[in-house]
Amino acid sequence: MKAFGRVLTTFGILLLLSVRADAHDPSMPHHEWFNKQEMNPTAQRRLGLPYNSCCSNGDVFKTRFRVGEDRSDQWQYLKDGEWKTIPPDIIKESDTPDHTPVLFINKATGVELCFFVPQGGL
Repeated sequence: MKAFGRVLTTFGILLLLSVRADAHDPSMPHHEWFNKQEMNPTAQRRLGLPYNSCCSNGDVFKTRFRVGEDRSDQWQYLKDGEWKTIPPDIIKESDTPDHTPVLFINKATGVELCFFVPQGGL
């Protein structure tokens, strides 16, 4: 019975690893678009980063987005059950391939790198 449990656990882990796909995965739709995106220079300076790619050290953070509660020009995203404000210097007005919001977050630090405003609405 223990052996069967280990087989199931191993199978589950392999399944999760095979299903996970991110912007770095060449089989993902729009892979080239994700890899070409660059940070705004002001955000790069503020963060003190030597690189300017949104994708090289970041991953797309899948979550929910909303406009600030006061209906200002402020964007927020949900992380760990809490709404966080997107820094204005990472906001890019260019469209995404699916016309949906895209947020890149640094893989190591969790710092927001680039946010693409949804052109198709929320």
